[in-house]
Amino acid sequence: MYDFVRHINKLWAIFEQHCTIMRYFLTLILILSFTTNFYSQDSNLNFIRLSYSHSAISESKIDIFINKDSPNKNHFFVSVITSESQKKYSIENKKMLELKEAIIKISPSDIIKENRMCLDGSDTEISFSNSVVGNTEVKYSVHCLSSQDDKTAWKDFLNVVNMILDIAKMKFTDL
Repeated sequence: MYDFVRHINKLWAIFEQHCTIMRYFLTLILILSFTTNFYSQDSNLNFIRLSYSHSAISESKIDIFINKDSPNKNHFFVSVITSESQKKYSIENKKMLELKEAIIKISPSDIIKENRMCLDGSDTEISFSNSVVGNTEVKYSVHCLSSQDDKTAWKDFLNVVNMILDIAKMKFTDL
């Protein structure tokens, strides 16, 4: 009888070890699932807009819209509207994911950290939302953005501007 109880105790100890391992395993799965869902919320960006204008140059307005083609598809397109033309392109998912990641890197405190006075300067605005229509929209505006801002607090903002321009088949010098 004593051997039977000892054998049951050994089996119970092994069972508890496996339960502990299973608990750790399930906890790990839950943590990975949570962090994946948390960090993949950026994929909810369905609308991105870059707007540019220069106060001293008439007809300098440029609007670049990046929209999700349909709510059920993972397909995006870009519309480029200038005073001279209107163009529309399809976007690769890889470029869109890179753009979303870059947008998330923009820090609001970095946008307001840099203070610059310039007369007759340009206004560059990036706005994004989880919907084309709706009230949940975030906007970052920078006055007098230049290509030399890659060394300032605006570097992440400038990076996103350059990525959007690349997607729209334009360059910063086109602004």
